[in-house]
Amino acid sequence: MKCIARRNMKELETDVLIVGGGPVGLALSLELGWRGVRCVLVEQTDGVIEQPKMDGVNIRTMEFCRRWGIVDAMKHCDFPKDYPQDMVYLTSVAGYELGREAFATPSGGAEELQSGHSPESRIRCPQTMFDPILQAKARTFGTVSLKYEHRMLGFEEVGSAVVARVQDLRARQDVAIRARYLVACDGGGSGVRKALGAEDDAGNVLTYSTNVMFRCPDIYKIYNKPLAYRHFFIGEEGTWASMVAISGRDVWRLSITDIGQSGKLTSEQVRAAIRRALGAEVPFEVISVMPWARREMVARRFRQGRVFLAGDAAHVMSPTGGFGMNTGIADAVDLAWKLEGALRGWGGEGLLQSYESERRQIALRTVREATGNLMRTLSPGSQPRLLDATREGAIVRYEVGRRFAATMLREWYKLGVDLGYRYAGSPICAQAESKTDRSKPEPRPGIAAGLATHFADGSPVTPTALRERQRLGVHLAQGVVPEPQDTELAASEVMVFPYYAQVGARAPHVWLSDGRSTLDLFGRAFTLFVIESRPRTVEALAAAARAVGLPLDVVECHEPQLRGPYLTSLVLVRPDQHIAWMGEELGAGDAESLIDKVRGA
Repeated sequence: MKCIARRNMKELETDVLIVGGGPVGLALSLELGWRGVRCVLVEQTDGVIEQPKMDGVNIRTMEFCRRWGIVDAMKHCDFPKDYPQDMVYLTSVAGYELGREAFATPSGGAEELQSGHSPESRIRCPQTMFDPILQAKARTFGTVSLKYEHRMLGFEEVGSAVVARVQDLRARQDVAIRARYLVACDGGGSGVRKALGAEDDAGNVLTYSTNVMFRCPDIYKIYNKPLAYRHFFIGEEGTWASMVAISGRDVWRLSITDIGQSGKLTSEQVRAAIRRALGAEVPFEVISVMPWARREMVARRFRQGRVFLAGDAAHVMSPTGGFGMNTGIADAVDLAWKLEGALRGWGGEGLLQSYESERRQIALRTVREATGNLMRTLSPGSQPRLLDATREGAIVRYEVGRRFAATMLREWYKLGVDLGYRYAGSPICAQAESKTDRSKPEPRPGIAAGLATHFADGSPVTPTALRERQRLGVHLAQGVVPEPQDTELAASEVMVFPYYAQVGARAPHVWLSDGRSTLDLFGRAFTLFVIESRPRTVEALAAAARAVGLPLDVVECHEPQLRGPYLTSLVLVRPDQHIAWMGEELGAGDAESLIDKVRGA
């Protein structure tokens, strides 16, 4: 994508140009602003969301929001906090309920905050509410400029910069923006990805679907079962649609799946689908209709020169699992600190190169899981007697509901994907060679007869961990396993979170005696987390960091509860809260080598 002549064109200058103002672009601008890095975001729309593409914010994204200081705003968004979060499987709102997974909160229970894997829990904050919160926070940083109704027309690398031609749609004039780096967050149809030739050639359409936003204040008059947030409608042909509560009051989104090759429904077909989902005559108003294709795609590369891809521009996946936006925001956080390192001079040549090697492997893993979830959603298949008001029909409904409820557990209990992703083999992470490093901890004895305090992998026995393993057991015993199986992660890797420190993984959360989480100790810089004093190694690492200008905070914390999840005396945590190294002792020369490795030198 080449720029044309820029004579007599106004030119702006910044460090990072972000193309696309959805939640991923906004998160990147926010993270860069939080780090004091200059950036300009251009978005061709006015930023108003009519059809929210996401409604759930996962735990890892909530941890990012925690350090950005926006969790309170999210928890007080317009979605009712007391709205039930159950997942229900049914023939229609007024029809038969086939099964249900009940959640007291989106994270599964009141015990989550005390015994869970994170200081945060996932919440419902649809994009119509989430985007404005991100926008408002980004605007509080003086280094961030958000330009709505601005369309990028082209770009080219010129020496040590990228120059983009951008059209101000309101003023009807063009402007040139010169940036050190450009990041494309311009969605699944990314023009930047196409310009880079990074398209995936595989046939990647999974299904055609139609999203219908409709208003139905009287739905509760026919809602003859406990309320739920997400509804899966199963008919005689199998799973045909799903519905979520967008406002928690009267606005709903019906997603009609697999409707043929056109992906388009007539107005009467849309209304018929709504009536079928409701199962009884009740007034409703169609707000908007959006046909779309469900795809899977991972770009061939995430970087070319000074241009990067993030979010749906880098990977497109089925929404089954709610991974899309959350994976994209993790892209943004990974890339932001590396851009800062490159701009401020302490990052080596390999630092920006590591973005693709780290994030592409996660994208491949997550896309595969999302597609598997789609297959699980469609697993009931044809059920000709499902709606029969007979004994035989009741037996069919019982069996379909039992198997489907067990099958879908993998989508609801998925912290191994949301939180447990690990940058295996990262070029900027150093596996410890210390003999005292226990990367695979031994089982530990219980504190009472017949009661263990830790599982075999070293994870502590908590209500949260027990629930994960119990739901895994139900899923394996009663669920349907779709084909093909060989490309999927083991269910245990998805449904059970490994609650101990590993190189490349996010540092474990532990509550400290002062009420803080360990995650609150890790800020904008690298953090050397000292659990047991090793003065010579600490000083050697601090000196090596100072010599190359790498920002490093030393945080000592000797509380006994850390020795469960944290397996070594020293843990070097990156600016994105992932572990770069863990071990016991280093010599001066080894410290210098380690600092060079983690900064990509």
